[in-house]
Amino acid sequence: MNERCAGAWNLISRMAALNGDLETAGDFASLACELEPVNAGFARGLGEVFLQRKDIGQAEAQARRALELEPESPEGLVLLGRVLAEKGERGNAVEAFERALRLRKDYAEAISHYAMALQKFGRGKEAISQIRKSCALEPESVEHQTNLATILEQEKRYVDALAAYGKAARMNPDIGYVWFRQGKLLNGLKRYAEAVPVLEKAVALPGRLGEFHYELGIALHMGKRFPEALEQYGQALAAGYNSAALQCNRGVIFKELRRGGDSIMAFHTAVKMDPSNLSYLNNLGAAALEIGLNSEALDCFEEAVRQNPKIATAQNNIGNLLKDRARGMDALPHYRKSMELDPSSSDTQSNYLLCHMYLSEMDPKAVFEEHRKWGLEKAKKTPPAFKFKPRSPGSKLRVGFLSGDLCHHPVAHFIEPLFREYDKERFEFVAYGDQRKSDEFSERFAKQVDLWRETCSLTDEALAKKIHEDRVDILFELSGHTAYNRMGVLALKPAPLQASYLGYPGTTGLPAIDFRITDELVDPVGMTEKFHTERLIRLSRCAWCYEPDAEAPEVGTLPFQRNGHIAFGCFNNMAKLNPALFDMWAEILIKVPDSHLRLKARTLTDDRVKNELKDFFTAKGIAAERLDFFGHTRKIHEHLNHYHEVDIALDSFPYHGTTTTCEAMWMGCPVVTRAGGAHVSRVGVSLLSAVGLEELIGQNREDYIGKAAALAGDIDRLVELRAGMRNRLKSSLLMNAPDFAREFEVALLQMAEAR
Repeated sequence: MNERCAGAWNLISRMAALNGDLETAGDFASLACELEPVNAGFARGLGEVFLQRKDIGQAEAQARRALELEPESPEGLVLLGRVLAEKGERGNAVEAFERALRLRKDYAEAISHYAMALQKFGRGKEAISQIRKSCALEPESVEHQTNLATILEQEKRYVDALAAYGKAARMNPDIGYVWFRQGKLLNGLKRYAEAVPVLEKAVALPGRLGEFHYELGIALHMGKRFPEALEQYGQALAAGYNSAALQCNRGVIFKELRRGGDSIMAFHTAVKMDPSNLSYLNNLGAAALEIGLNSEALDCFEEAVRQNPKIATAQNNIGNLLKDRARGMDALPHYRKSMELDPSSSDTQSNYLLCHMYLSEMDPKAVFEEHRKWGLEKAKKTPPAFKFKPRSPGSKLRVGFLSGDLCHHPVAHFIEPLFREYDKERFEFVAYGDQRKSDEFSERFAKQVDLWRETCSLTDEALAKKIHEDRVDILFELSGHTAYNRMGVLALKPAPLQASYLGYPGTTGLPAIDFRITDELVDPVGMTEKFHTERLIRLSRCAWCYEPDAEAPEVGTLPFQRNGHIAFGCFNNMAKLNPALFDMWAEILIKVPDSHLRLKARTLTDDRVKNELKDFFTAKGIAAERLDFFGHTRKIHEHLNHYHEVDIALDSFPYHGTTTTCEAMWMGCPVVTRAGGAHVSRVGVSLLSAVGLEELIGQNREDYIGKAAALAGDIDRLVELRAGMRNRLKSSLLMNAPDFAREFEVALLQMAEAR
């Protein structure tokens, strides 16, 4: 009776091991050995379980016990050889395998394990020779074929390894591990699109493991299929698989999807799991920066750089942090260091160029030269890749728009009037929505244009190929060097004509971009052409058409009438602010006694930043109680409600506001701006002229200060402006969408004639 029971327990143990339940397998194998202690096969079975569980000491004990019971057993010698190989006892392991093969020279399983040991000990060529012998002896063995693939992969013969994995999968398509190994190799080769269907087969089979889901998550993640990747990472966690790398990957996706709190939690977990990996600390800082926790972010970055000054991403992130604290000049050395450490980082290059646009200390010619230098270098590394066929006579002009901001973003408020009003009888619009997360704006745009494509998951090369296949005649980029730009796509020149518009207040510097849409006030003839590599196409009216947010609250009464003092305000992000601008604002506050300054920006969520700024103004003689600083608000109506406490909006300089200027006026606040000599500092000139408020344009520092102070002293004028500002905008060029669309179409035809 005991003998029969022992055999049954041994069989159950083997079945449990096949299903990956090594705990149960060990329990039943131990029971079989207790019932029949002189059975060498049962001892080997228990040793096999211990080996799979990486309990090497117990595995060796069972292997030697089995050999004591059957000294000339090839199976026992193979098990001992595998154990000794795992321990790194090279000579003893090889001796055990060779002794087994002397006893049974055609023992395919022994040859297969011998080959794996040889590869482990650095004898790759011999390993391949041996494993091919086992495959020849048992050509239907998926295990031998998989071992062949594994050895080929470890020997960096990747093409041969993929072929071997493929053959193993065809031999038995129901083994998830084979699909997993093939997909993992494809991921390692960065062939993520090919890896996805392979790994999907792996996770669809019974007995799927968390690591399978993790690897599929990587393939989807690298293909920018972020929600699907998150789902797979979640499945991996649910199956008991966790690692610092997995948590880091989750953090990266959460950051891409602008889920700041989730991103911080994931990166924090990664740091706790592996404190020695400074990239996790750097990522934690980047996530904190994303939601305005600048001081916490700075602590992370500086600690990472302290431990390793050669972390390029940390240097770049310190640059971003300082830029967003109105310290652009301090940011530049960090960007330069980052580019020195990682010359291939297009993100850092764009951050470096964008930072120049904010600097009051930087001459426009120097800013242009930096952009031009970058563009020439980019053109060298990324030559145009396509040829074009002539347009069919009489065909519609096909116009493409590429942007990562075709969602609830400032760009949306200026592109929607064009998408809604363009002449569909003469033009075809194709929108390449490259946003990380689509929303109701994206859905609306998709219905307004002739063709909508979601492109976030495509590489630069794949996206350029798609645009070329779409036969786009003119391709617009709407980002410049701001976040999520696709300059790499434009460099490949997928359309015969390419243009820049809307998202960047200056030249891109890229030779592959032919034109830039602007107007005669923001880029006066003879003034700014020298600061552009593109040919300027000037509209005869304002180059912007504003679409207010549907959730905007009604205009309130003039705050002065409630508060008894004038409140100046600026809601531009802090990157647009600088010490020279603060000096001008301090003079305005001194000229207007008891007036307040109300600033609102994401960076001002951070108390340390608030205190630094307050210290600056109090040193200029401005009492702290006259300063009102506010951070980020999640809802647009909450943000716009802050204008109920602003009498006069002050534009930033040299980088003017665009959306903020329009929002301020829509909420009844007149905006005082200062005109400069480059596009970046003339946007306000165009916007204010479009609504008939040219008198609020200061021509220099003193004029800007004087106009702000004079307006503050004219309460009747402020009351009048407040009451009539929204109607003023509605009846102005700034919100005349049909007129804007016709002007834009004239510009399109002007560009098409140049082809």
